[in-house]
Amino acid sequence: MKKFAFLVVVGLIFAGCFDLSKQHHMALNDENGIDTNYDASKKELKIAGLNEPFLLFFYSTDCVACMAQIPALNNIAKEYKDKIKVIGLMGGRSDDLNTQLSEFKKKGVDFLTIANRKSVDYFSDVVGGVYGTPTTYVFSKNGEIKKRFLGLVPQSVIENEIKILL
Repeated sequence: MKKFAFLVVVGLIFAGCFDLSKQHHMALNDENGIDTNYDASKKELKIAGLNEPFLLFFYSTDCVACMAQIPALNNIAKEYKDKIKVIGLMGGRSDDLNTQLSEFKKKGVDFLTIANRKSVDYFSDVVGGVYGTPTTYVFSKNGEIKKRFLGLVPQSVIENEIKILL
């Protein structure tokens, strides 16, 4: 009986450690960051206060293809400003905030970007793992993954997916 009780307690502790439901994420270029809620049973990711489709763009600052994708996503973020949200998830070798901010500014990223390793890992877990960059996910306004792009993608291809959701 003691072993069973111990296992239940340990299980509850670990279940809390891996809870993907509600999380807050600090952004490099938005002092408020974003709040998310992931429903694993429905495979839906909700972003608080957002009732529109969104893109998750996983990239690293030392990836040439990632840097080539940024201008297209900047254009999409600007052109579809009130219709879709672009969220960058910057991976890389450094956890140092000053280094992250420096890289972010050098690359000319205009869309909301999250660089905290814990948050980037959270989003990676939500989409089932990211094993290469650049990787872009298109989500419906209901938080369902509708499309995944691996590698450099023309702006027109991403826009076609957006138009389907609007």
